[in-house]
Amino acid sequence: MSLTQLFRHWTYQIFAPGVLLREKYNAFKELLRYDDLCLDIIAEIEEIHYGNEHADWARIVWLCKRLSSAVEHLTTQLTLLSPAKYVDLPEYARKIDFYVRMALDVPAPDMSPPYLLSLAEAAARPELVGGKAAALGRLHAEGGIPCPPGVVVTAGAFRYILEAAELRPKLDAKLRKVILSKPDEMAGLAAELRQMILSVHVPEEIAVPLRQAAEDMARAGNGLLAVRSSALAEDGLASFAGQYESVLSVRPEEAVAAYKAVLASKYGPRALTYRVLSGLSDEETSMAVLIMPMIDAKSAGVLYTLDPGGRVQGREVMGVYAAKGLGTAVVDGCIIPESVVVSRDKHPRVLSRDPDPGDHDAPDVALPDEAAERLAEIGQSLERLFGHPQDVEWAMDKADDLFILQSRDVGRGQESAAPPPEEADDLFDAYVDDALPSGLEADDRPAPLLSGGARVSNGTTAGRAVHAQTVIEVSTIPEGAILLTPTLSPALARLAGRVAGVIAAAGSRAGHFASVAREFGLPVAVFGPDIFTRIADGQDITLDANAGMVFPGRVESLIAAAAAPGPKKATAAGMRLEKIIPLVARLTLTDPESPDFAPANMRSIHDIVRFAHEKSVAEMFSLVGRGGRGLASAKRLKTPLPFTMYILDLGDGLFEGLEGSPTVAPGEIKSAPMWAIWSGLTSPQASWEDDAQFVDWEELDRISGGIFSGKSKLLASYAVISANYAHLMIRFGYHFSVLDTVCGPDDKNNYVNFRFKGGGGSLEQRLARIEFISRVLSHFSFTVSVKGDMLDARMARENEVIIQKRLAMLGYLLARTKLMDITLSETTNMRALVDDFLDKTDR
Repeated sequence: MSLTQLFRHWTYQIFAPGVLLREKYNAFKELLRYDDLCLDIIAEIEEIHYGNEHADWARIVWLCKRLSSAVEHLTTQLTLLSPAKYVDLPEYARKIDFYVRMALDVPAPDMSPPYLLSLAEAAARPELVGGKAAALGRLHAEGGIPCPPGVVVTAGAFRYILEAAELRPKLDAKLRKVILSKPDEMAGLAAELRQMILSVHVPEEIAVPLRQAAEDMARAGNGLLAVRSSALAEDGLASFAGQYESVLSVRPEEAVAAYKAVLASKYGPRALTYRVLSGLSDEETSMAVLIMPMIDAKSAGVLYTLDPGGRVQGREVMGVYAAKGLGTAVVDGCIIPESVVVSRDKHPRVLSRDPDPGDHDAPDVALPDEAAERLAEIGQSLERLFGHPQDVEWAMDKADDLFILQSRDVGRGQESAAPPPEEADDLFDAYVDDALPSGLEADDRPAPLLSGGARVSNGTTAGRAVHAQTVIEVSTIPEGAILLTPTLSPALARLAGRVAGVIAAAGSRAGHFASVAREFGLPVAVFGPDIFTRIADGQDITLDANAGMVFPGRVESLIAAAAAPGPKKATAAGMRLEKIIPLVARLTLTDPESPDFAPANMRSIHDIVRFAHEKSVAEMFSLVGRGGRGLASAKRLKTPLPFTMYILDLGDGLFEGLEGSPTVAPGEIKSAPMWAIWSGLTSPQASWEDDAQFVDWEELDRISGGIFSGKSKLLASYAVISANYAHLMIRFGYHFSVLDTVCGPDDKNNYVNFRFKGGGGSLEQRLARIEFISRVLSHFSFTVSVKGDMLDARMARENEVIIQKRLAMLGYLLARTKLMDITLSETTNMRALVDDFLDKTDR
């Protein structure tokens, strides 16, 4: 914050505290909005990292940029709340953001010439031509293996086309919406992406040499061309087999259009699905295109120099798969081709055929024995050249000459997290989770105790249910228990290494503890308020957070299925996020009361968000000092109760039409939390029969000498309110209470902070009243701490109905305890006193 802004803040503090108070409240509202946004973004990034969602890398980049912007706004709002306290926070936030951007950084793509290379030149430039063209280029460079001539339009050409047409930002804007769990939306996005490429103008510096090369190759061959993909990472980091388009029988004048068709196939639904599941960004798979003369094929197919079907007669063999004409039907898997088993001897020989025509050289045989054995010899040469068994596409022309059209390592890409190419179609067509818990058939599973739960963190576990409806002491929770809790409080992070799972009545995946649970692999699900009645304390249960179900007992089949070896939890995309996740989601600032809870100890964006949230609530708790500065325009509440209260409306807290009135009636209050508190204060159960005027008697004794009116704002209680917010300083005799609350439709923002201090009785009497209040609040699931005769209590992240009930209870509690301390003695039955209060309270 600049010196000008600091001076403005201090000026308002001195001369216009009411204006400053409104500004602080508005800053607090904005901070909560950005707090929500940050947590939602962090949760989505974690979902992608842990493999619960699959999205394009462009979405991850976009999410991180949005997060950076939201954090900047968040820290700005906190500095507006207290400019002098947090001057160093923005600098620490910028430092972490810098590291995130460094981790996201992808080297700038090379779009410089050459844009066309011959196959012989391509051998040494795999970074420009892709794995497929580079492998064929090696065949030309080494010699001795039959391969058609060809040219490669490089990946640099593709990048240059995008740059010239200013398409990269437009593509990324579409790609960031690609989420595999939304296949219908993705199909529409893919169509838009392909149309962008098909409509693009190919610059003349690429189109002219491309046309010339196409004409030269057509003249040297049969007049037709094959235009095929050779994307970067294809036949490299992943196979991408069958994911891109090949355009066959292309006339030279159609070469540019065919080239664009292959480029556009990069954005087909299945190619997108495969790439995203392989964890590759769009720029990492820039498209190079291979143009070759069309082979007038008599037959074509695939050769595996080490047949994946396994041994035959106890030895490794080669497998040849053939069909008459083009090999498209073989590689597309739409026919049953001829299968020829060939030995891996120095001089290969055919061992068997399926189907076996009897005469292996009959006219209807796609690949006679002699040709199959020649092909096997070529395969052995390929294996020696590349040092690994090969997956080979081949064609035989009408003169029975063989040509190699593609050669890649067998199993290329299987070492990565990429799915087998043939599965990409299924993944796109049906990308949904199984409706049943893994490992159980519909008729095998026991009747669930709970179902329809919202998954917060994946996993399946079993253990003993432990109810924890009040303050949680770590030592009291058995190891391996499944904790039942009203909310997903950040304090639960302490139990991450102790409990086996968590079942909550309220909460969501966008919370602090939710992030910790996902990081630790702790199963967590939210089921609603019935958890404590549907599951008995101490009952053995099985939690399947994936399916959102809880079963009675230990369901061994579920536990076994969850523990069975399988794919690594993190997808390839998740592995790419390993450097980013600690900087974004890891939470290290966990204890707001610790001296280490400071900007200097922040290690992640999540730390920044947690710090800003905790400190903003603390700032609002001390919104107005005990002297009531800033309340000059407050209205006195008209009430028959024997105390004076002034109300300052920050916006939408009172009904309209009261602008000129110095007073306000209870019926004119619109604020939901204020109404709840007032209903408790005026409860029929509360006694206000004492004629004493309840003001700040301690302050009156100190400053008045009897000359101040009981209605003075210096002595009165006050409330600062809006539609969903209330901040009250309530002064009853020699004690005061501060109540600060947000109560609205968004559970994540709701909280109640309450402080009670002082009294007119002896220390022992004041401490007895504090004990009474502590017992009551603990019963209602508040987190309570006591220091001397001061009590602090907090509740957060509950739905607004619960918050309203707790506020009404607090109002009633204040009315019941206003003079309680002077009535208490050593003989007071505290349990009976508490039970009497609870019996009269709406629970």
